[in-house]
Amino acid sequence: MAAWGVLIGLFLLIGLVIWLAPSELTLGRGIRTVYLHVGLTWAGLACFVAAGLLGVAVAFSGQPRWLRWLRITGWAGVIMYGAGIGMSMVASKVNWGAVFLQEPRMAAALNGLAIAIIVQIVISWLPVKRLSGVLAVALVILLFWMNRQASLVLHPPNPIGTSPSQRIQTTFFAVFVLCSLVAVWVVWFLHRIID
Repeated sequence: MAAWGVLIGLFLLIGLVIWLAPSELTLGRGIRTVYLHVGLTWAGLACFVAAGLLGVAVAFSGQPRWLRWLRITGWAGVIMYGAGIGMSMVASKVNWGAVFLQEPRMAAALNGLAIAIIVQIVISWLPVKRLSGVLAVALVILLFWMNRQASLVLHPPNPIGTSPSQRIQTTFFAVFVLCSLVAVWVVWFLHRIID
């Protein structure tokens, strides 16, 4: 029960940080949805990167223990990245008036999520441990490549890094850290229910 309290506490902290967050000149209060979208998406990507690093260890060692953590961390990445995409749809509706699934960044994210799910399923049953590690590394490379290749139509290039507001940048960082802690909780939870 205490574990669920930690998760609820993290969500309450995320909500508080977003509620106290500054508005932005163009989006106004609509930036609140973007804070959460970015935090969740980056936390998902961080999980995929962690799974990729575990993949390197598995590819070289073939250790079942590392493979187990790779699988768990990869599924946590799918959950967090998927939540980030879902929140992106909310942010699109709030800030642009509609969800544009054909927008290149959105299409790349949806395709990336589908590929990540397929890779996770394959890794779950693949008998060759070392190949599972290679797939996890390939997934990370592919996700970042797809994101870089997607042209920017509606999506701004780097709204956080180019923002002159230190408070906006700090808020994004705080939400990312808190979402990453949620991802750690998800990894812990998956580890617990799989055992």
